[in-house]
Amino acid sequence: MQSKEELENWYSTEDPWKYKVTKDDRVRLETILEFLSPNSYEKVLDIGCGEGFVTTHLPGKEIHGIEISDNASKRLPENVVRVNEPTYKYDLVCTTGTLYPQYNHQQIYEWIKSSSSKHIFIAGIKDWLINYDFGKLIKEKEFKYREFTQVFRLYEI
Repeated sequence: MQSKEELENWYSTEDPWKYKVTKDDRVRLETILEFLSPNSYEKVLDIGCGEGFVTTHLPGKEIHGIEISDNASKRLPENVVRVNEPTYKYDLVCTTGTLYPQYNHQQIYEWIKSSSSKHIFIAGIKDWLINYDFGKLIKEKEFKYREFTQVFRLYEI
């Protein structure tokens, strides 16, 4: 499992994934927002929010983000409140690119299940994503992302 120290090193420079400058990531963000529309939520939680590239745009009035890396969290946008664990029942709980073997996916799954009240949004590389039972699948989309296949899933509680 990836350590906090490894994550801190990874995020020692801004935007290490190159999300802000890679066309595929701008398309992925637009696709996420289109996928989630027309939904609007009071409280949203993004688990593994990184620097908030996706998080800041989520359709919520109050947006919380869980991020282990202090370096990444220092760069969170102003509309995202960092939390160390879920603090409410959230209308939307999401995670993108964290339900992978190298992360603490079991903890993430438990947080998702315990803090969701309406919808769960899961996204990741199809071949890497660990599939968990999140309830009733109401929407799914696959598309080319970088050299991979990205999958989006929206579940209803």
